[in-house]
Amino acid sequence: MIREWWPETGALAGFLALTAALAAGVFLDVDVAVRDWCDTHQVWLAHFLARGMIVLGSGNLVAPAVFVVAVALAVWRRSVRPVLPVVAAVVLGNLVLVPLKMVADRAAPHSPAPDPERLFHWPPGWSYPSGHAANSVYLYGALALILGGLLRPAARRVLRVAVPVLVSATFVYLGYHWLTDIAAGLLIGLLLDRLLHRVPWDGATSRRG
Repeated sequence: MIREWWPETGALAGFLALTAALAAGVFLDVDVAVRDWCDTHQVWLAHFLARGMIVLGSGNLVAPAVFVVAVALAVWRRSVRPVLPVVAAVVLGNLVLVPLKMVADRAAPHSPAPDPERLFHWPPGWSYPSGHAANSVYLYGALALILGGLLRPAARRVLRVAVPVLVSATFVYLGYHWLTDIAAGLLIGLLLDRLLHRVPWDGATSRRG
């Protein structure tokens, strides 16, 4: 039983271990060093491209787009089932990420707060874990789930691998998130994605007929 749940267990354990390490002051110097390196290596073209890729991790844009695809599939298949994983993903994501951000109280990399890299330190801080990184895993995972066999392997790899990598690099490079914010967000995103894929959606990813 435990072996069957090792991805979820590993993701959760990784997130808890990372959070405990950050709370103890471990990796904070790495976060600051990465932020400072990115600040001093802002190439115009790279910055321009990164700004254009911000939308890939925006839940306010990605979730509605995935929902539209789900509705289109629901109409085509004459079933509400494709919509269910998407709704579940949005609800579950908010139920998990919002409380974690509120509890972590971590400021953004360029916040005027003193020692913004610290956890449990700055009440307005909502940086940890990165919702953008989590979105790039579980929302695109929900999209891959509802599309099922309609996706070619290459397209599936883009959704499942390329998008999270691009989102992670973008938000670190632009200084919108600490490196460990991204790592924590990816772990939470993986956990949510695995949970969503374990639900028997009763043919939500099958073709009609």
